[in-house]
Amino acid sequence: MKKTIIFCLMLAVSLSAMALSKSKTRTYARFLSDRMAYELDLTPMQYDDCYEINYDFIYLASRVMDDAVYGYMDAIERYYTLLDYRNEDLRYVLNARQYARFLARDYFYSPIYSTGSNWALRIYTIYSNRSFYYFDAPSIFRTYRGAHARTYYNNSYYVNRYANHDRYTGNFRITGTNVMPGRRTNDFGINLKQRGGTTYNNYKNPTANNRTQDTRYRDNSGNKNSPQINHRQQTVPSRSTSTQSRSNTPTTAGSTGSTQRSGQNTGTRGGRR
Repeated sequence: MKKTIIFCLMLAVSLSAMALSKSKTRTYARFLSDRMAYELDLTPMQYDDCYEINYDFIYLASRVMDDAVYGYMDAIERYYTLLDYRNEDLRYVLNARQYARFLARDYFYSPIYSTGSNWALRIYTIYSNRSFYYFDAPSIFRTYRGAHARTYYNNSYYVNRYANHDRYTGNFRITGTNVMPGRRTNDFGINLKQRGGTTYNNYKNPTANNRTQDTRYRDNSGNKNSPQINHRQQTVPSRSTSTQSRSNTPTTAGSTGSTQRSGQNTGTRGGRR
């Protein structure tokens, strides 16, 4: 009986480590999307959609990352499948110019890397001030829980949302292409046949100076859409999720606003997970 209890406790711990908490997923997705809005000059609608896509990717990828970092090929292949889904969804959201810039930035295009026996987001090596945001939180920051993930759509929820965009038509996929081996080495940097090896990938920040030490740059980012993104009202969670939502909301700069997201219904854009 005692052995059974111990086994169940160990199993519970291992399962809990398979995926990030919703709170941490929101924080990671917001930080990554905030920097995408800053560097790619996103509109408010693009900003919110990028947050949703990054949220779904980070949440699902975190479930396989422990095995991927350890070197299991099936986990690594699953990770790159999720990454291709994410980058395809973003191709529907960004215009051709924005997407070309997105592809040229490793910390956007392939945001996760291994460090020792753990994994992390590359964006934090570029912008090390984790408490600073250029923009207010996405309007659906408190309510989105994965309703638009590929799990629920045969193709992509975002495929027809930007019909007037000039869409990027070049290659962006990793799986099944000749860039896969190099990409895998860059992201994981381990001998896949040596499960307990110590040849880790230690990603180096190519930019010596942190770009966000001076918080005076918050509303002077050069993004012409900054006034539209900031000071919007977030959608309000339902009463059944309000307690959880409040506990998951960061207290860092720019978490609230005052006008609704353009073209979206409020209070209903979340659900699922």
